[in-house]
Amino acid sequence: MDSEALRKIRTTRQIKPSLELARGSKLRTTNSLSKTPEELHYLESVSLSESQLKQFLDKEKERFAKQEAAHDRIRQKMLKLRDKLAVTINRNRAFTEIRYQLQQQRYQQKNVDPQSIKTKINPDCSLRHIDIHY
Repeated sequence: MDSEALRKIRTTRQIKPSLELARGSKLRTTNSLSKTPEELHYLESVSLSESQLKQFLDKEKERFAKQEAAHDRIRQKMLKLRDKLAVTINRNRAFTEIRYQLQQQRYQQKNVDPQSIKTKINPDCSLRHIDIHY
């Protein structure tokens, strides 16, 4: 019985994935076994005619141009949405700043003194009452 020593454990670098194994070997089917080497060479050399190749390339260029146009439209929509969001954020910041300034003015006009707040204890009640005088 073999022992499971550390020298027999393989790391992930030593293990080939199934895709890499599939690339290196061709499956031997009945059809491929019956072909002669000359026939295989001929079949591998056969390609599209010039007119078919031109049509195929034109279709691919058209498809690629449509994809680029779609990407450009998406980019433009994103830029418009970002601009709209930036306007909303800047407006909210401006409103917040204005409200803060108005509150500061209100507090300065009223001139609230921390000394004016007095605490009184009502003897009839156990709760404290706070009177604020302006």
